[in-house]
Amino acid sequence: MPVAPAVRAMCPTNEITPEDARILLSRAQADPVWWVREILQAQPWGKQAEVLEAVRDHPRVAVRSCHGAGKSFVAGQVILWFTYSFAPSIVVSTAPTWRQVEKLVWKEVRASYRRSRVPLGGNLLPKRPELQIVQDQWYAAGLSTNDPDRFQGFHEENILVVVDEAAGVPEDIFEAIEGVLTSGHARLLLLGNPTAIGGTFYNAFRTPGWKTIAISAFDTPNFAAFGITEEDIAQGAWEEKITGSLPNPKLVTPEWVADKYVKWGPTSPAYQARVKGEFPAEAEDTLIPLAWIEAAMARWEDAPTGEPVEIGVDVARFGGDKTVIVTRRGRKVMPLKVYAKQDTMETAGWAIEERRASGASRIKVDVIGLGAGVVDRLEEQGYPVSGINVAESPVDKERFADLRSELWWNLRELLDPNPKVNPEPVALPPDDELLADLSGIKYKITSGGQIQVERKEDMKKRLGRSPDRADAVVLAFAPVKDSGFIFV
Repeated sequence: MPVAPAVRAMCPTNEITPEDARILLSRAQADPVWWVREILQAQPWGKQAEVLEAVRDHPRVAVRSCHGAGKSFVAGQVILWFTYSFAPSIVVSTAPTWRQVEKLVWKEVRASYRRSRVPLGGNLLPKRPELQIVQDQWYAAGLSTNDPDRFQGFHEENILVVVDEAAGVPEDIFEAIEGVLTSGHARLLLLGNPTAIGGTFYNAFRTPGWKTIAISAFDTPNFAAFGITEEDIAQGAWEEKITGSLPNPKLVTPEWVADKYVKWGPTSPAYQARVKGEFPAEAEDTLIPLAWIEAAMARWEDAPTGEPVEIGVDVARFGGDKTVIVTRRGRKVMPLKVYAKQDTMETAGWAIEERRASGASRIKVDVIGLGAGVVDRLEEQGYPVSGINVAESPVDKERFADLRSELWWNLRELLDPNPKVNPEPVALPPDDELLADLSGIKYKITSGGQIQVERKEDMKKRLGRSPDRADAVVLAFAPVKDSGFIFV
């Protein structure tokens, strides 16, 4: 019996009677926190323990969490507890991308399996996320979400489905999962950052029959241990409250939250979702949904590069602004290069260096302000450069108020994750400030029925920062041919 080693470890003598096994197995089923602590030698903190107990008690559990709260860790503990405490059982886990399946939850499964106080038994496969107890009858496995048919054919009395980063999982996958949850002891656990307004994960917090749990950064050990509140962050009083080492430096820290409070602002969608663990209050005038941006960053590592290779340069205009150089290879944006306090000649030099390194076919520069000098220098040196004045008239004058609006809307459409609309959406590098820039921009419809995206200066006044990173990405995807704009 695969739980025998665990039973032996808990038994006070070397002799294990059937009654010993029955009692201890019953305790494992009744007390997942005890099992995780005693067998896996892990120490789930308050909210993590609440998740374990919720899965024990409720058929459907949804957990919305801030960034860095250890949700993938607790998912791994739930998978192992359920697999070994109920015989036979089938456990299926998934996430929006294959990398997230392998590198997040199953990384935790493997680490906890190896850290176990006693050998757990079974066969943890080395090359794919699967733990076999009895082949095809008793196992846990990670599945990708590219095909709903993968979720068919799972039938067992004890079955658990774990969905990590649930806000980014397609709805047809949730429909397929429903066909799995038909047994007498079926459990569904959804975990994720609350980024998407709509869909199964969002609706779980508004539908009867779900046990819901919310985890804010201020609930986590590094805050709770010192009584650090959001008011402390706002007033800059958090540092004086830290009187010792952080209980768990791997989890979200007060320093990180304080940084995001200043850079993002407490009302930004990024702060609401990634710090407070709340669904963002995205208004109808939000240009790009936070969920689209999160999805673009989640697929970045696995996204292929392609053609064309082009560079966007947003040149700093004011003291606190940054010059940002972005290279995109096809629909994959490479890590951003950010410079402070550069003059036009230095900026031109960095753009030339980036062009040499990437082999880009074109450099596109915002010519308003200091950018004109950069364009002049690049033209003088014979480089393929397009100066873009976003205040000029758009190509589609009936639909857009100005070229800035047209270019931003172009990026919006390229980020749309709906495969029917956009079969190859843009992939963005994980970058917290880029995420905040893109999710913070707003738009309106003019009296003439045109789309008008918020001006850079207006966003800076509203949020206290300039969206330099986002503007550089917009430029990298600006549809140009020679010096003219071609939208397809």
